[in-house]
Parts: sequence; C-alpha cells; structure tokens
Amino acid sequence: MGKPGPNRRVSDREFLREMAIAPDPIVTANELSERLDYSRAGVNNILDEMVEKGFVIEREVGSRAKVYWLTREGRKKAGKLD
Repeated sequence: MGKPGPNRRVSDREFLREMAIAPDPIVTANELSERLDYSRAGVNNILDEMVEKGFVIEREVGSRAKVYWLTREGRKKAGKLD
C-alpha cells in the first residue's frame, strides 16, 4: 500500500467527514479529489489507508472504476453516526 506523503493536509477525521457530507452515499476518488483540492493519487493513497483501517469499503464498478462508502466505524470516526 502506498503511504500519503509528508505534506498531507487533512486528518483521517476530516477526510472521512468529507465522505460523510457528500450528497450521495457513495463517492469516487475524483469527487473527493475535487472536494479536498487534492491530487487523485493522494486521494487514492488515503482511500487505501482508510480501507485498510476499516473505515471505508471499496467496490469495483467497472474495469477501472471504484466507488467508496463509509463503514459504521468510519461514520463514527467522522462524527456522523446516525
């Protein structure tokens, strides 16, 4: 797994909160990249880390496309548990 670089600007909680407040229950790396003003590669690294930590679930929806959504633990970490 790739690790985010030393200039990472958002915490896990901030990143997960962006996912939690997105208008749809699923997000793409491109959406998060735009919302956070982050490179797509940087977002993909963070998403990989969040999946590994159990905060996010990923699913392939095409030959190269993936979607992501928060787990219960991810919503809790984001402070958005319903």
